Amino acid sequence: MKPKIGLALGGGGARGFAHVGILKVFEREQIPIDYITGTSMGGLIGSLYAIGMSSQEIEEISLDFKKKRVFGMMFDPTWSTRGFIKGSRIYNYLAKYLGMTTFNETKIPLAMIATDIVSGQEVVLQRGRLVDAVRATISVPIAFAPVRMGQAKLVDGGVLNNVPADLARSLGADIVVAVDVWPTFGKERNSAVSEYRLFTLPGVPDSFMEMWRVVLISIGKMSDLRLQIAKPEVLIKPKVPIYIDVLVGFDRAAEAIAAGEAAAEAALPQIRTLLDKEDE
Repeated sequence: MKPKIGLALGGGGARGFAHVGILKVFEREQIPIDYITGTSMGGLIGSLYAIGMSSQEIEEISLDFKKKRVFGMMFDPTWSTRGFIKGSRIYNYLAKYLGMTTFNETKIPLAMIATDIVSGQEVVLQRGRLVDAVRATISVPIAFAPVRMGQAKLVDGGVLNNVPADLARSLGADIVVAVDVWPTFGKERNSAVSEYRLFTLPGVPDSFMEMWRVVLISIGKMSDLRLQIAKPEVLIKPKVPIYIDVLVGFDRAAEAIAAGEAAAEAALPQIRTLLDKEDE
């Protein structure tokens, strides 16, 4: 019997453009995707693919981020105590591509992860409109204002499950391919992170930057732990350039996409072996 493949796409801001490269290789090699799960940027890219967009179409959208007007359409900075970005503009931008499509209408079964900061629990987003779910899963703590859904206040799913490999398994996948684009911290990485500032807004205090670094480190460590437990059959970690980060580097989508392609091509022998073994 043909094995079911689940693709778990992780969060990572601009680094998540690497997912487009993964999809390009899967399309080219005719590797079927039976389920998609995603967190944050992985949820966004996964949603576009799940509704029927080709990897080429998603790549074209990604490359548009080089244009300054796109940032004007995406971000509405604020000094609100709930986050630096309101999120209204990004919601409208997402709706331009996702429309009012619901989870029941996707061509590939899809689920996303968010975190409820009221209950402290992971929330699986699998009902309702995709645009609402994407807006919730991309709500990076500190940067974005949380999304209210009923009694819940939702932020980025990466806080608890940045690469939802276990969710792909629960949907029915026999082979889980997990893609982790989160930055790895080392001496070079720590130096680079300490130098950039949130957006270009003046007056962002060092205390916020230190808090932001804590968020980055915590998400990465939690993600490593969750992946050890989930044990995906294939774990792909694209070598995205260090200057492309969670909140910076959106104008360098081409480089992240290329990193995703290279990583997917390197993983092809392992994927082919698993598919052949399952077919026996």
